[in-house]
Amino acid sequence: MDLLMLSSDDLRAALPMAEAVEVSKEAFAAQAEGLCVSPLRLGLPVEPARGMTLVMPAHLPGTGLATKIVSVFPGNESKGLPTVTGLVVVLDEDTGQPMAVLDGTFLTAWRTGAAGGASVDLLAREDAVTGAVLGSGVQAGTQLLALCAVRRLERVRVWSRNPDHAAAFAERWAPEVDTRLEVVERVEEAVGDADIVLAATSASEPLFDAALLAEGAHLGSAGSHQPHMIEMDPALAAYARVFVDDRDAALAEAGELIAAIEHGHTTADDWTLLGDVARGATTGREAPEDKTWFKSVGLAVQDVTAAAAAISTARQKGLGQVIRF
Repeated sequence: MDLLMLSSDDLRAALPMAEAVEVSKEAFAAQAEGLCVSPLRLGLPVEPARGMTLVMPAHLPGTGLATKIVSVFPGNESKGLPTVTGLVVVLDEDTGQPMAVLDGTFLTAWRTGAAGGASVDLLAREDAVTGAVLGSGVQAGTQLLALCAVRRLERVRVWSRNPDHAAAFAERWAPEVDTRLEVVERVEEAVGDADIVLAATSASEPLFDAALLAEGAHLGSAGSHQPHMIEMDPALAAYARVFVDDRDAALAEAGELIAAIEHGHTTADDWTLLGDVARGATTGREAPEDKTWFKSVGLAVQDVTAAAAAISTARQKGLGQVIRF
């Protein structure tokens, strides 16, 4: 049996961010249409490290069959290690045999950023000039890349709860984007007049007050993935039209939306699937002054579609290593 191994470098060469955004739209559309077979992910708390290991299997017939094992260990930051690490195992749809192993750490960050980019492309105003990225980790970086892949902005403001991290983030990512990065010290400076805000942090409490989001702005938030994590003010659901990747997943894992329901700001019936917008089944932004909010928790179908696209290109270009066993 031959097993294709794709590293982070292989994956980046095989799946440019602009293409990853389009693949992300396809993933959300398939999920919305009910084409993907994927249970809610299994989460295993790991103590005393305060970590979480997640298992995410999915099958999208005709596209791929895969399982991702991903761990989220916030304490890794102090050790100089990634807080999110993982592997994706891709199986043959006809035989179930393993056919590829992908760097799940990279793929998770890449497809998460691509999801934010997809939400921007489908929901943000075309005339947006100012963006904001909240966070300073790798996933905030991929949000920035995806944002700049779908909109030509004059500036993107960068904010982190740690000012030194924000400065380092801007220095790291500035060479990779064709827009000016401005580091700000206060979250209000980043969000106040931004047309597009993308957040990817590990915050468990709201980063800013809901009323701060500007008229006509689009917000994408990807940081929280457990009920106790509330990265955004739940009251945003009363100010903005809410879009999600999947209702059941959001009800189980999106802390902000769970809290918003508890406080009477929204119900799950109020939410629109981003995939329905992607496949043309419903409208996205309806007026320039609308506020839109895409809350994503991450779906296994995103890994399947991204892995399938990367493997196809990798084979064409001869990327990766093949191990026979």
